[in-house]
Amino acid sequence: MKPLIIYTVINLPYIMFLASIFKEKTSDNEKGVMIAFRNKPKTPTKDIKRFCNRLYGYKDHSQKGKYLYQRKGLLDEIPHILINPIRSVVVIKKKDAERLLNFLKEFDVEIYMKDVKLEKADIEKFENVSHEHY
Repeated sequence: MKPLIIYTVINLPYIMFLASIFKEKTSDNEKGVMIAFRNKPKTPTKDIKRFCNRLYGYKDHSQKGKYLYQRKGLLDEIPHILINPIRSVVVIKKKDAERLLNFLKEFDVEIYMKDVKLEKADIEKFENVSHEHY
């Protein structure tokens, strides 16, 4: 039986070079952010309603329902995937995250944020239909 010979490479720059070759590169188009948020406990109902109206938009009725207007919210301007039935979880592109985070901080909501890699299907959703709800 032949002895088993194991070679170890101790050359650290070489190992780092190999790691950089095999490391998966993510383009800016594939970088996304999942943001979960909630209003703080004991937030007054009127503040929650104002927050939801400004974030999601709302239907405005005038003259006893004679006229109906769709008022746009912030998410109507940002391509996103809204995960239903949990309306407080949104996936957006990383480049749009700062705008949404500033809005959420304005209303002093609790925020959890996680960087995610967008899959091909997600990128197509952002490009084809800018505002989908799932």
